[in-house]
Amino acid sequence: MLLIVLGVSLTTNYLGTTRFGVWATFASMTAMLSLLDLGIGNALVNRVAHAAADGDPNAVRRIATGGAGLLAAIGMATAVGLLVPALLLPWGKLLKLVDPAMALEARQAAAVFAVLFGVNLFGSGLLRILAGQQRSHEASLLSASATGLACLGLYWASSRQAGVPWLLAATFGFQTLAGLAAGILLMRRNQISARGGRAAMKSERPHLLRVGSLFILLQLGTMLGWGGDSVILAVMRGTSEVAVFAVAFRLFQFASQPFVMLNAPLWAAYADATARRDTGFVRQTLKRSFVVSVLGTATLSCVLLIAGPTLVSAWTQGAIVVPIQVLALFAVWTVLEAGGNAFGVYLNGTGIVREQVWVVTAFCAVALPLKLFAASQAGASGLLAATITSYGITVIGLYATVFRQRVLRPITDHET
Repeated sequence: MLLIVLGVSLTTNYLGTTRFGVWATFASMTAMLSLLDLGIGNALVNRVAHAAADGDPNAVRRIATGGAGLLAAIGMATAVGLLVPALLLPWGKLLKLVDPAMALEARQAAAVFAVLFGVNLFGSGLLRILAGQQRSHEASLLSASATGLACLGLYWASSRQAGVPWLLAATFGFQTLAGLAAGILLMRRNQISARGGRAAMKSERPHLLRVGSLFILLQLGTMLGWGGDSVILAVMRGTSEVAVFAVAFRLFQFASQPFVMLNAPLWAAYADATARRDTGFVRQTLKRSFVVSVLGTATLSCVLLIAGPTLVSAWTQGAIVVPIQVLALFAVWTVLEAGGNAFGVYLNGTGIVREQVWVVTAFCAVALPLKLFAASQAGASGLLAATITSYGITVIGLYATVFRQRVLRPITDHET
């Protein structure tokens, strides 16, 4: 949360709207491209959780070692694969940058992002292994420490009025250290071993890829439906509009992120409870997490909506103005997203992934053309209105009707 505050307050004044928009565009690509891990990171959570619930340390070691090896290979391939377009694409034309110096800066930022993202794919998977063992507190402590370093790096870079590539290196670069530290921790516990790594990769590959294939479809839909909003705005309206969207998005993260953090460890807890057939735990936990997330986010969103104009003006030192309609639409969307996140963690933990793929596919089919049209006509406010409308029609509509029986099965089946 501190990094979000500093990321805006320390940089908008000297970067300006356009360059800040470039930085925000690349920062948003992390979520957009997360599917490049082939779904293995998400598959590891459930597979490790089931092995841990069975009390089988050898299975945990095999799964963790195989998964880490696969992610290391994928991370290296991804870094190389992203570096080529980073150096060749016409970034000035893509991001509507008139100044050739800004276009060059965007190219350099893309190259830095490519390398760091490849490392981050590997490290994020290692943090998932800890989460699968219900050690999310350790993953969170490592992430918090790395983000603390990122805050210091951001302060150092901004005090020297560093460009976008250095800002990415100072923030995203330090944050990737959390995953690498998790790898050291797992190796010290002998839960990842270099010995037998190739055999473990061969053994786990079919299992992780089979489950991961569903997660990758889900991530692909999420990328298209949610993760590409900044890119859509950059292409349709330019990076100045991205800056407005990015500041509002970061503001309302103060309403959403506390509950995302609270819900994240429940993924492994749901998986463990499902393996043990503890229906009562699953039912009670889902009810509490959903109610707390929605009510808590709604309360904080109302506060941010009222204080938003004043906060944004002070935060950006008047460099960026966010229209009230954008703040209002973000307040509505943040509450919907909070409920969806609590419900999505439950679906992931109980293994209900195929139905999520269908729902996200429907959302993308409706939302993408609507977002492109609305963004071209009304910028950030149009894009948000299109997102909210599409979400209500497809996500809420399908879970309440077509898939209702399937998604409620883990909390309605009798305990055994």
